[in-house]
Amino acid sequence: MEHPTAPTDDDATRQRSPVQQYIDRLHLAHCRLDGGDVATYIPELGKADPDWFAIAIATMDGQVYAAGDTDVQFTIQSISKPFVYGMALDDRGADFVLERVGVEPTGDPFNSITVDEESNRPFNPMVNAGAIATTGLLRGGTAEAQWQRIASGFAAFTGSPMTVDEGVFGSENVTGDRNRAIAYLMRNFGMIDGDVDEVLELYFRQCSLLVTATDLAVAAATLAAGGRNPVTGQRAIKEQHVANVLSVMQTCGMYDFAGSWTYDVGLPAKSGVSGGVIAVLPGQLGIAVFSPPLDKRGNSVRGIEVCRRIVRDFDLHPLRTHEAAQTDVISRRYDGRSVRSTRTLTLSECDTIEQQAHRLEVFELHGRLVFADAEQMLRAVLAVAPAVDTIILEGHRLAGIDPPAVPLIHGLARSLAASGQTLVLASFPPTDDAGKALVFDAERYPDLDVALESWEDRMLAEVLGPRDQVTVPLSEQELLRGLSAEAIAAVEGACTIGQLDTGAALAREGQDADSVFFLLSGRVSVWLRLPEQRHGRRLASFGAGVAVGEMALLESSTRSADLVLEAPSTVAELRVDELDALEREHPGLKATVYANLAQTLSDRLRRANGRIRALEQ
Repeated sequence: MEHPTAPTDDDATRQRSPVQQYIDRLHLAHCRLDGGDVATYIPELGKADPDWFAIAIATMDGQVYAAGDTDVQFTIQSISKPFVYGMALDDRGADFVLERVGVEPTGDPFNSITVDEESNRPFNPMVNAGAIATTGLLRGGTAEAQWQRIASGFAAFTGSPMTVDEGVFGSENVTGDRNRAIAYLMRNFGMIDGDVDEVLELYFRQCSLLVTATDLAVAAATLAAGGRNPVTGQRAIKEQHVANVLSVMQTCGMYDFAGSWTYDVGLPAKSGVSGGVIAVLPGQLGIAVFSPPLDKRGNSVRGIEVCRRIVRDFDLHPLRTHEAAQTDVISRRYDGRSVRSTRTLTLSECDTIEQQAHRLEVFELHGRLVFADAEQMLRAVLAVAPAVDTIILEGHRLAGIDPPAVPLIHGLARSLAASGQTLVLASFPPTDDAGKALVFDAERYPDLDVALESWEDRMLAEVLGPRDQVTVPLSEQELLRGLSAEAIAAVEGACTIGQLDTGAALAREGQDADSVFFLLSGRVSVWLRLPEQRHGRRLASFGAGVAVGEMALLESSTRSADLVLEAPSTVAELRVDELDALEREHPGLKATVYANLAQTLSDRLRRANGRIRALEQ
């Protein structure tokens, strides 16, 4: 049975996804798991290949990850029960259904011939007695109309029309005496109306519907999504009834294994004797596993272990405190043309960065990063990754990172690295809720500005050479463009040139602003002192070829911030009063310097406006 794929994701992106890679590894790790036997009490089921094995996961926006024998069809069997129960709730209402079928777990096998002695109702809709009664409650004046209700209902859940395996149906019909006894008992207690044989035939047919693991993952995700199919967008059952379905799956879906399942896995689930298992993580995903060998309780051996591993590996047990998935954890996304570091570059360096800007993509994240959000985020990243070489995830608005999201970020970093790309994390929380350090296989920076600066360094080094080795003489300084060689020589003679170490201060807040500093090599940053922050806040960074403290040329005042060297640097200091003396010797020198200053400030403002405009689009 063909299954629709999510419309926005191609195969290449999915194959690079850490989720897909995890599913592939999980399948490989369990394909040799021995134990269990194929069901034979329905003769047709005994023909199943015990090596068949498939895993599928479907997300809230319709992305399906799958591995193994996903094209093998098998009959749905008891996995049909929660879905038909949901249809009955829609058709008859919860109160009416509850009069006919209870919701209490029994601890008995699925085919027990027992009822609640006080109400004469079957204990719940997951055992055969309750499932047969539930099937009889579906709307339709005839058996054919009821069957159409079942067929269309399942198509809404899976997103695909389904057919009946006539061989299995015939086999169930011939060997179904125990179910007949159960049905007549239900009729005796008034829990079934109409013709018992017609109800039984409907029940056998619904159990004989052919599905794949992918179909079941989408059906499970439909329950996780509140009753709306995440692939087609079609509503399968009313949202108000989803909690009822999940509740009985939680307590009764695994029969006499329900307690152990809830303890180890915890997800609302349902198994079937053909080897299928589904599990639902509300608000995040649906899981399906298919493997015919069953344990002594009738549950798929590989299916149980795979679900247990998924929950353990991603910490998905629902009784652990989880935040609900958001609509979109990505608050903003833009490429390098829309953002720069606060470092002031020379005009030639700015041109170089603009030419390389298409190679960078930034994703700003917000809220709490849970499994489902992280999965959607990494798909968005992988979708644009082929066009860029660096991805920055910015997380200063993240409230926290759920443990299930951590391995996905690890996997994303490795997937990008395998293609020669780089994942960078900026402003990510340093610890989890328990105070444990969050360690990722990615570059990490304290904020976006430092991350951008590091990327710019790489681009400049790639195009212009290593930045630590760059020396820009006075003749090439931005503020001195257009001066004659004689004027440059005069400026150099008026400057005090010094070799300074990392951490040295060119100026301190509150000092007189009476000099301009030409950075011949190295790097200097501007720091604002803040009482609430021990080290203050870095406002900007400057590399070789840029003048700092240049506002002293415009007004006589005091410094408003500290100028601190970030690397061993060569600095030429020119006092403002020396500039006046130079003007007398070289008329027009000041006018040229001031024109260059105006042009530089104007150009930087224009570039900043362009970035703001791009961010607002």
